[in-house]
Amino acid sequence: MIRIFAAAKTAALLFVLLAIAALQPAMASTGGGLPWDAPLQTLQNDLTGPVATAVSVLALFAAGGALVFGEELGLFVRRALLLVIAIAFLVLGSNFLTALGLTGAVI
Repeated sequence: MIRIFAAAKTAALLFVLLAIAALQPAMASTGGGLPWDAPLQTLQNDLTGPVATAVSVLALFAAGGALVFGEELGLFVRRALLLVIAIAFLVLGSNFLTALGLTGAVI
């Protein structure tokens, strides 16, 4: 019984080592990229470009002015304006950090 267990354990270890050896070339491949890399890069460029910066500045001022000077805004409208301000800060923050030379992780 012990010999059968030892043989099965040795066979399992050998199988795992062969599987790791077979997977090694697949893990180390440096292919041309994934099919969705180009559209995601285009989207990133669109969201951080000069047009996006201008739109976010205008949206920030318009939403801020509506919140400051809007006397009786409903709860939904107030939350929508706060969402516009949050998105504008995200776009402006990304552009600001890029201007400072701070970027995200490069893989």
